[in-house]
Amino acid sequence: MRLIGNGFVADLPVGWEDRTLTTLVGTIGRTGFTSNVVISRELVPDDTVVADYARAQLDAAPISDLQVISEHPTLVYGAPAHQRMQRFRAEGYEVQQQQTFVRGRGIVFVITCTATAEEFDEQLPLFRCVLESFRMFDVDAALS
Repeated sequence: MRLIGNGFVADLPVGWEDRTLTTLVGTIGRTGFTSNVVISRELVPDDTVVADYARAQLDAAPISDLQVISEHPTLVYGAPAHQRMQRFRAEGYEVQQQQTFVRGRGIVFVITCTATAEEFDEQLPLFRCVLESFRMFDVDAALS
């Protein structure tokens, strides 16, 4: 398998799996918190139901005061997706996240947009910019 990253290409050894974690960082807000977007990926069986995957991630979350504000099915560039809005406290901040779980063929991407609850709505247009431009593609086809 070939991994294409931000400015690099590398071949993975046989049996290794790409669990890329990409962190995009905004400017420091007035609360002192840096809003960010983290994109992760995990290989899954082709018949994985994205809402079930999202529920399993929630059940495994190590955050004791996690409050789910809303969640619903959606589409991201035509791909089945599930979106959750949640809040919790971390390092003295009330943090709000929008998590979008996007299922492709044999893979789930999780796009987590994070800001303080106080600044979240101000950051939403920037988060939407990342989410609305998100596209999955077949790496092997892109290299040929």
